[in-house]
Amino acid sequence: MEDLRHVGASSVPLYLIRNEGDFFRCMRQVQVPGIDNINRIGPGKVANWTKLASSAAHLFGRPKAWEEEGGGDGEQGKFVVDYHFARGVTALQLRTGGSGGSAIAWYVNRLGYLLSIGRPAAQVALYYPTNSVWMGDDDSIAVMEHLTQQLLEHQIDFDYLDEQALSTVGTLDGGGLKNLSGQVYRGIVIPSSTVITRAALDRLRAFAAQGGKVIFVGRTPTQVIERTFLKPAGGPPDLSFAVLEPTPEITARVVEALPKPDVALDRPCPPIAYNHRSLLDAEVYFLFNESNQRQSRTAILAGGGQPQVWDAGAGTIHPMTGATVGNGTVAVPLSFEPYEAKLIVLGPLPAGATAPESALAADETLLELSGDWSLAMGDRLLTTPLRSWEDLGSSAFAGTAMYRKEFTAPPAKGPVFLECENVRDYVRARLNGVDLGAHAWRPYRWEITKPLKPGPNVLEIEVQASGGGGRGAGRGGAAPVASGLLPSVRLTSFGEGSPR
Repeated sequence: MEDLRHVGASSVPLYLIRNEGDFFRCMRQVQVPGIDNINRIGPGKVANWTKLASSAAHLFGRPKAWEEEGGGDGEQGKFVVDYHFARGVTALQLRTGGSGGSAIAWYVNRLGYLLSIGRPAAQVALYYPTNSVWMGDDDSIAVMEHLTQQLLEHQIDFDYLDEQALSTVGTLDGGGLKNLSGQVYRGIVIPSSTVITRAALDRLRAFAAQGGKVIFVGRTPTQVIERTFLKPAGGPPDLSFAVLEPTPEITARVVEALPKPDVALDRPCPPIAYNHRSLLDAEVYFLFNESNQRQSRTAILAGGGQPQVWDAGAGTIHPMTGATVGNGTVAVPLSFEPYEAKLIVLGPLPAGATAPESALAADETLLELSGDWSLAMGDRLLTTPLRSWEDLGSSAFAGTAMYRKEFTAPPAKGPVFLECENVRDYVRARLNGVDLGAHAWRPYRWEITKPLKPGPNVLEIEVQASGGGGRGAGRGGAAPVASGLLPSVRLTSFGEGSPR
C-alpha cells in the first residue's frame, strides 16, 4: 500500500494521504472517491489498492469511483481499463488517440455507465487494520495485501472497510452489515492485527450474533483500546464469537466460513477477476482474464432469467447459447482469449437484442489463410506472408495498411468465424464487399456465415497501429512492439459437441 499517495475526485480538490489509514476518513466527504495511478497497472503488475476507491464509493453510497490515468492505446490501454472495471473503478480519465482510442472511449463510456448503476453485490468485507498500522505493525498491511490477492484469485469479491466505517457507517440489517449503497456484507475478514477498538469489537460481536460471519486470519489482537491508545484493556479480547484461522492465508476453512460465492468456477483459475452489480430485474457480471493465456471454464453465477452476452465495444446484446438455468443460479460455459473481458447479464432480454451467441470460442479450424497476401502501405505494394511492418522494412509507416486475400470457402455445418490471432492494433474487415466492423483489441473475431460464399471469396483487412508503425520501445524502455497484421488468420467453427 505504500505506493498509494494521492486520492481525489472530479470537481473536488485532491488530497495527499500521509498514511493509508486516513483514506476512508477523507473519502467519506468526497463526491467521487478516487485514486492517482500513473503507469502503475499493466500485465503482470499487481495494483489492487485500486479497490480502495471503489470500496469508499460503495461504503458511502457513491455511484462512481474515479481514476486519473485509465486507458491508453491498443491492448495495453484495454488491459488498464478492464483491470479497473474488474475492481469497481468506473470513472476513468482516458489517455487515448486515433481510431483505437475512439473505440476504447466508447467502450469505457458504455461500461462506466452500466457498472455504476444498480447496487454493488459483494457480500464480503476485508477489514483495514488502521489502528495496528498506527502502532507500527507493518505485518498487518503485508497480510492484508496478501489476503486481497488471494480473495481475488478465489473469485471472492469484497470491499475494504475500516473501524470507522464498521462502527459508524454500516447498520446491522437482517444478519448482515448494510452500507450506504444498500449493499449487505455477510462476512467480514480481519487480517493479522495488534490492536482492535472496543467499538469495532462490539460491532463485530453484534454482527455475529445476528448471523454474520467474522473470520480472524493470522495473528489476533492482543489489546483492546478505546478512542486512544492510552489505556488499553488488559489481556486479549474474547473472540469466541468468530472463526479463527491462525494461518495468514485464505484457506479452505476460510472459504467455507464465508457466504456462498456469487461466482463459482468448475476449476480454479486465479487470473479471472470479476465485478458484480445487482439491478432491480437483472444481475450484471463483468469477468476479466488477466493472463496472457487462453482460459476455458464453466461459471456458476447467482441469479436467474435469460443469460445474455453484452458487447460493450460494439453496443450489441446477444442471448447466450449453451447456458443452463437452475434454481437461483445459471451455469455459463466461458472461453477467454488472453486479456479478454466478458459482460454477462442475467435477466429479461431487452428489445433490440440480436442473434443468439455462444460465450465459447469456436474450437475447430476450417481454413488457415496462410501464404502470400497482397499488401498496400501507402504507395508501397507488396506480396508477402504475414509479417510485422518492422520486418517488412516499413517501421516508420504511420497510415492505414490494406491487406487482401482471395480464398475458397470450406464446407461448414454451423456458424463460421473469421479470427485474427494478433493485430496491432486497430482493424476493420470486409468480406466480399460486406463491412464486418472494426476491433481495437482481442479477440479479433467476426461471424462471417452470411457474407461467406461457396467458391471464391475476397477478404480485405485494414490495419492501423496505435500511434503509427515503428513505435519503438514501449513505456519504461520495454521491448519494441510489432505493428501490423501478424499470423495467424483463420476461419473457424464449432466442433462436434460444442454449444452453438
